[in-house]
Amino acid sequence: MPIVSAVNGLWADALDPIVQFRVDLAFSRHPSLLNQLYNVQTSSRAYEQVSGVGAISPDAFENYKNSGQIPEVDFDQGFKTTYEHVEYPIDFSIERKTIDDADFNTVFRTTERIGDSAFLFRETKAASVFNNAFSASHPGADGVALCSDSHPHSPFKSATQSNAFALALTKANLRTIREAMMAWTDDNGNKIAVVPDLLLVPPALEDDAIEIVNSIQDPDTANNTVNPMFGRFRVQAWHYLTDSTTWFLIDSMRMRQSLDWFDRVPFSVRLRDGDDRTVRAWWRAYQRFSFGFSDWRWIAGSNPS
Repeated sequence: MPIVSAVNGLWADALDPIVQFRVDLAFSRHPSLLNQLYNVQTSSRAYEQVSGVGAISPDAFENYKNSGQIPEVDFDQGFKTTYEHVEYPIDFSIERKTIDDADFNTVFRTTERIGDSAFLFRETKAASVFNNAFSASHPGADGVALCSDSHPHSPFKSATQSNAFALALTKANLRTIREAMMAWTDDNGNKIAVVPDLLLVPPALEDDAIEIVNSIQDPDTANNTVNPMFGRFRVQAWHYLTDSTTWFLIDSMRMRQSLDWFDRVPFSVRLRDGDDRTVRAWWRAYQRFSFGFSDWRWIAGSNPS
């Protein structure tokens, strides 16, 4: 007897492992930049909070040598970021007649579209931090956009720093932004040793970025001059960046400390209980997560348009 032909509704239970397998197959078959860029974590609470911590002066370590007294240091409180997990459920169904007619291609296509869409949704959400990087409507904990010319040093200091530029992607402009990043300081004015190593670009700028970074000799001249940008950065294009001229220079180590993704409930699909499965069976796809950034000192963005 066919395993999915029972009149009493058991066809849906028999089909359920196939549905879950095809959804998971589609969800996991795409290369994801979310997992490469974000610090992906689990969570068991309704929300997560990340509190910034101020720095101490390196001079504190000189105190014992100079005075014989071991100093007691304290840290200023930094900006606090709250990540509230959001639910994202959808329902989809498969008709019994599809199974009675052995139309499994329709089942496969339907369920795989769910997995594809779930992946696309998460990747689009992850890219939204970059797509909204210059938007005052999407501020970070310090009250300004991720890429801004007015980042306050701390909640207690009015001095500001900038990580926003309006320069096209060229070798000279890449150098300008790299040097600016390496001059950033903490809340006490200490240089924080930012080391940019990742060039994140939309597909329209990928060829230009590769030429700048992977040319052994200067791509801007015919004099066989050494290209100092050679091998200095990894180039990464992302399909989900929406502005064709905006690009980002990133310290990937600091990025993983400040760019957070919390999976409260990982993406999953379950057969709905209690439904009448005589004609149609329903499944629910569900995920709950939050994401964002707790500090900006890992990225410089340039929006020349």
